[in-house]
Amino acid sequence: MSLNYTVRESHRAKHVSLKISITGELEIIVPQGFNPKNIPEILQKKRRWIDRVTRRMETQRALVGVDASEEYPDRVVLSAIAEDWQIDYHPNHQAGIRAIEHSRLRLRLQGNTQDAEICKIALRQWVVHKARLHLLPWLRHLSQEYQLPYKQATIRQQKTLWGSCSARKTISLNCKLLFLPDTLVRYVLLHELCHTIHLNHSAEFWALVERYEPDYAALDASLRDARYLVPPWME
Repeated sequence: MSLNYTVRESHRAKHVSLKISITGELEIIVPQGFNPKNIPEILQKKRRWIDRVTRRMETQRALVGVDASEEYPDRVVLSAIAEDWQIDYHPNHQAGIRAIEHSRLRLRLQGNTQDAEICKIALRQWVVHKARLHLLPWLRHLSQEYQLPYKQATIRQQKTLWGSCSARKTISLNCKLLFLPDTLVRYVLLHELCHTIHLNHSAEFWALVERYEPDYAALDASLRDARYLVPPWME
């Protein structure tokens, strides 16, 4: 079996785990001291999973218009709020980049657009701004609807978590939620609101989640592969 992959040793890893990025790159995370000679056997056992996730990733990437090799994205699909933005690049002598929204869902990046990395930074900042405009009111509405109050909420660009809730009832939401279907986003928001009552994943917590979302198990399973819906330039 011939597979291209990278290996990363992690002091926090307790067992071997595999990750496939949206660009199709396979990463193997191993605990410290793990013998790399055991990797081929692990890949053989995981071959069906690798093939399945790779196919799913390619399909999802096509659905959201993601080209992994594209240096300059030409669109931003925010599935959570049903917006598909077309990106126009307008170079000038400015040092940075301004993201300007125009009618008919056109986003103009204006400034030093010759620098692809600066363009991606500007796009990420714009996504954070959109998340504050849409996710925070959405969370507030659900909180009031289901009488699950929280203290405050913030938008972050987390690496792995879709959301979190602290003991002080501060909820953090990942701006990348905007790239997910609205049903999954609603589930994440409800999930975090339920943590204001049970700050764990006990049977009582899941019973509370089920009260507000009977289909929570299927949604939770779908969430595991949802990171493939996030375009590479957001990472």
